[in-house]
Amino acid sequence: MTTALKYFLLLFVGMILFSTSGCAVDNEFIAKLPLFEAKSDKIPGLEPPHQRKKQIQFKGQQGATVSDSEKEILVAQLMVEYRTSPDPNMRREAVDAMAKIPHPKRDQYMKEVLTDSDPFVRLSALEALGKTYNGTRKELALLLIETSKKDTDKDIRLTAIRLLPQTAPSPSQKITPQTPDDIKSLRSFIVQELGETLYDKVPAVRYEAMQSLHKITGKDYGNDINRWIQYIQYQKGEAETLPSERSFAEKLPAIQLPMFK
Repeated sequence: MTTALKYFLLLFVGMILFSTSGCAVDNEFIAKLPLFEAKSDKIPGLEPPHQRKKQIQFKGQQGATVSDSEKEILVAQLMVEYRTSPDPNMRREAVDAMAKIPHPKRDQYMKEVLTDSDPFVRLSALEALGKTYNGTRKELALLLIETSKKDTDKDIRLTAIRLLPQTAPSPSQKITPQTPDDIKSLRSFIVQELGETLYDKVPAVRYEAMQSLHKITGKDYGNDINRWIQYIQYQKGEAETLPSERSFAEKLPAIQLPMFK
């Protein structure tokens, strides 16, 4: 085959390819191939999670402004979502949304959520109860103490202990003979319960108990657990004297210079 013939054949093939490339997409057969079909990833009857999440959050936002009858409907819908959803993230969204709706049965529903199998869902319910509980201080204190003892998740126990001080009178409100007996007994009860927590096997729980005791009593024993134990024993009549609070020198941060290490 001569060189001229080879160039002619190459030119002929190139012209054929060029002439057919422009109409390849318009070819009826090629356009019907599966590669060119636009398919949706949505499954009929199944709502995508992000859409359900937005709907749940919207119900919580609505609940703060609608009428009482509408609140009843929204709370009922959120409880259905919570009780029927296998996804803990959706259950938590339902709990967070319900916490925003003032409703007489909200606390009752939140207590139900405290038995959820997922710790993050339980934590949302516990935080909601701590912020917006409609019952008495003592009822909330009992609930928090029970949760701090029975729950198996460390973070939930820590949260319950951390919320306890808000159920007691402020440390600045000194106990005097004129202070009502119910306030005196409530503070004493909470202090005694936190005192038992000082013997917990989890260090973080013991630490949180000391922080809450400081907030409730106003005493400054720092993180010296022995002083806190002595304080509890004094309250029980088991120790003759109160431990001394931290001195000014003890409150100063310990700074170690490199040359003295």
